[in-house]
Amino acid sequence: MKLKGFLILGVLMVAGVALSQRLEVKVFWLLNTKQCPGCDLKGAKLAGADLQGANLKAANLSNANLSEAILSKSNLAGANFQQTDLSLVDLTEAEMAGADLRGANLSGANLIRANLQRTDLKRANLLFTELTGANLKGADLRQAEIYGANLSREQLRQTVVPDRNQ
Repeated sequence: MKLKGFLILGVLMVAGVALSQRLEVKVFWLLNTKQCPGCDLKGAKLAGADLQGANLKAANLSNANLSEAILSKSNLAGANFQQTDLSLVDLTEAEMAGADLRGANLSGANLIRANLQRTDLKRANLLFTELTGANLKGADLRQAEIYGANLSREQLRQTVVPDRNQ
């Protein structure tokens, strides 16, 4: 079955550059190889996808639906997740340094031991998010909703925190 999928993928790759720009092809490629660094996946429907260990470094996933997806141990450094649905997603030990998560919905997400250094989390929904052991050094949490999030004061050191007066 897997060989058939790769054969179909090979045929699609030969079809040309124009075809490779189609979102459906990129999603198919990602789901089968877990490799798509720098890809434009804006608006992709990936809810519930198993992308454990995927390489999506610097990919554009803005306005995508990744709710309930498995992205543990994935490379998401520098990726664009603006306005993306990441609710209930598993991001355990994910590399997310420098990612843009402005306005993203991370409610109920698991970010245990994730690297969130220098991430932009302005206006993000972090309600009831699990952040135990996550590295938030330099992360911008202004106007983020963090009620019920599991994080410590130590994690917030050198972090820009929410200001309700902004």
